Amino acid sequence: MFRFYLLLLVLVSNFAVSQDLALPLAKNLLEDAQLVRKNETPILIMFSIPNCPYCQEVKQEVIAPMNELDEYKNKVIIRHVNVGTLKDMKDFYNNDTNHSRFGFQNGINFYPTIFLMDNYGANLGKIIGVPSMDYYWTELDKVIDKSITKLKRQLKAEL
Repeated sequence: MFRFYLLLLVLVSNFAVSQDLALPLAKNLLEDAQLVRKNETPILIMFSIPNCPYCQEVKQEVIAPMNELDEYKNKVIIRHVNVGTLKDMKDFYNNDTNHSRFGFQNGINFYPTIFLMDNYGANLGKIIGVPSMDYYWTELDKVIDKSITKLKRQLKAEL
């Protein structure tokens, strides 16, 4: 009986850890694009695939904690695209697509990939792979700051 409860405890704790790593899935990027214009914050999209240890590490060590920090809630809109699934979503032009197709359309073939995008889905900055976990936060912060600057310049531009 003790083994049963021990096994149950392990399963529940693993479930809790996996739930903590759940990032907001990309569902409707057109709605997110409206937030980009309103808040002048880019969309940070993490592209990953299942069973990718580097993807899991970036989620666990960087993106999930970032998603919880107030500082980043005012800087970026965080979304996750699991390229290994056919989960339905809407793209920036309200077209029906899925996570796998959206990754393919954006030329994602190395994981994890982080894109920072404007309200039209144009790439403002990116990090492909994990050059160094020790400096990942620092590099991502630099890309976020540059992307915010580019986005604000774009939104203020006049024809």
